[in-house]
Amino acid sequence: MKTSPLFVVAVVLTGFGSGSLASAAEPAWTPLFNGRDLDGLYTFLQKHGKNRDPDHIVTIEDGAIHLYKHAPEGSEVHMGYISTKREYGDFHLRCEYRWGEKKFKPRYTLKRDAGLYYRIIGPDAIWPTAVQYQIEQTNVGDMIMLYGWTVDTWIDPKTRRQPQPTFLPADKGGQARVQGGHGIEYQKHLAGDHEREGWNTAEVILKDGSITHLLNGRVINHGKNLRFADPKLDGAIRKADKGRIALEIEAAEIFFRKVEIKDFSASSSGEQPQR
Repeated sequence: MKTSPLFVVAVVLTGFGSGSLASAAEPAWTPLFNGRDLDGLYTFLQKHGKNRDPDHIVTIEDGAIHLYKHAPEGSEVHMGYISTKREYGDFHLRCEYRWGEKKFKPRYTLKRDAGLYYRIIGPDAIWPTAVQYQIEQTNVGDMIMLYGWTVDTWIDPKTRRQPQPTFLPADKGGQARVQGGHGIEYQKHLAGDHEREGWNTAEVILKDGSITHLLNGRVINHGKNLRFADPKLDGAIRKADKGRIALEIEAAEIFFRKVEIKDFSASSSGEQPQR
């Protein structure tokens, strides 16, 4: 039987500890990127800082963000991200992306790479204190904990001793592990090739500490009990229930469009979504 993406998302919301969401009124999708300009967003780039883009790394055309349009193939470029100005708590985030042709130094010999940051806290940095949905060729949907973010998750036991173990759901034989807590720690997505040519849809669902990564409607990574173990406090857990969201800029030509969010926190509090 063919399973639709909507059915897969419904399973995520009910089967991974977020059953209350399924019975709650669904908030509407709200654009984070309006297709015309960076209203509500800002850029942060190496050497240039906030809202300075003299190299025109970010171009907006045909309703999409086009990164590195004007950079010559193989040239040295700056990296960074496009971030929301406001912070978000619980949400369902989705966007579409497709790769361009060009790659650049310092990653010219490596795979094309980008990503979705969420729960960014603290000052802007090229690799901020955050969680990342990896967007890298063959590795889309990998889950990355940066600088204190920590999550309980499950992995294929055959990969436990590997530097980047592979996600496997508990009901498929996955063994429990704790990911993160210090430095940068990776967890590879569910085994298989889930990316396709052209436009792909990446999604993050964050609800009550449960995080789920989807690619083209399929669950490919998951964790629960997301928490921040502050390295400055010897790993003590501190409250960090909101953070910024960003599109990573990492030396590969890429297009983003239809970047939108369902803000569960605003819905539950009665706030009106900000556009």
